[in-house]
Amino acid sequence: MPQSHSSRAIVLRWRAYGESDKIATLLTEDFGKLTGIAKGAKNSRRRFANSLEPLARVRVYFRRKPSADLAFLESCELLGSTAAFSDPTRFAYASYLVELADQLTPEEDPVRELFGLLDEGLSELERGPATSAFLRGFELQLLTHAGFEPQLDRCTRCERTWLSEERAHLSTSHGVLACAQCRREDDGSVAIEAAVLPRLAELKQLPLVACRDRGFGTLAQEASQLTGRLLALHLTRPLKSVKLIDQLLAP
Repeated sequence: MPQSHSSRAIVLRWRAYGESDKIATLLTEDFGKLTGIAKGAKNSRRRFANSLEPLARVRVYFRRKPSADLAFLESCELLGSTAAFSDPTRFAYASYLVELADQLTPEEDPVRELFGLLDEGLSELERGPATSAFLRGFELQLLTHAGFEPQLDRCTRCERTWLSEERAHLSTSHGVLACAQCRREDDGSVAIEAAVLPRLAELKQLPLVACRDRGFGTLAQEASQLTGRLLALHLTRPLKSVKLIDQLLAP
């Protein structure tokens, strides 16, 4: 019989399977992203009670055969309340963090920093609203831990640091930033105010709680567009949460 394992985990998503089962995907602290089948989960009041909903922090118990596509989820223990996310806006932003982590994390590639970042992000959203700097910090740190760290403090090609008054050029196909002299015609580049880049580079190094109060002023939209383009290079499908956020923020 396969060995039983357990780990702290965050539920990313689930779908129904048959009349009483669920297939759930979780980001675990010790085993990376894990997808498994929870037999009888729809009717379970003990093994999976309120513990397979997205955003839930749980301890999952599971078994896995080496050749199997799905793990067998034995049970889940809810580790904390998700009551803070009953607020629609907090739920939308928490869903955004979870969807990003889901898409940028491969199956069974344990990177403890990814779990820690998502756990920290959800905890910060429980404590207060999502600010622009908090979101940019999460996005950049997620890209870094997933192996896609962008170089923001200097031109990727000539290594010259930015002048505050110049415009950097982001390659929409390669995700690298270049100065005007190093820009290539086939880059399909978008101009970015270089003044925003040191602020973004700082957010890669800070705890998310410290990111919250860092302001961008008039460059907030510039910062959002840059990280959005960097993320888009690695996303395989649209994020449902973005549409929800847009609806909530609409006048």
